[in-house]
Amino acid sequence: MEDCLISMYLATIERDYNYYINKKLRQYNLGKHDIRVLKEINANKGLSQNDICNILKEDKITVNKSVKNLVSQGYVEKIKDSEDKRITRLYITEQGKVNRKEILNILNQANDIFVKGFSEEDKENVFELLKEMSENIHKEAVRLKD
Repeated sequence: MEDCLISMYLATIERDYNYYINKKLRQYNLGKHDIRVLKEINANKGLSQNDICNILKEDKITVNKSVKNLVSQGYVEKIKDSEDKRITRLYITEQGKVNRKEILNILNQANDIFVKGFSEEDKENVFELLKEMSENIHKEAVRLKD
């Protein structure tokens, strides 16, 4: 295998995916980070921003920007925790629920493009390998931060 092929292909995939997703989501005034945050809030009602940072392995600044945008667009609302007023919980709004289906369709279209022509077994193998690669590099990145 040639040097740096994996990183080269991943960089190209990320660049083109970002372009595709950002172009498709422009009509909703959302970007790729916003969608990841919105999906987590929808799947896990009442998350805090710190929870989202941990789940998505994103920094606080990126998540904060996404939450601000989602709130300003009317997709998410912030509610103070009833037991600990220092914590703000995040919930998807009705508008967020309505547009969620259309947004998920865009994400599903992107996934279909990625695996076009793949067998079901190939799709499963690629998913497992990418998941393992992601975990490997994340562990190393965390180790370097310490």
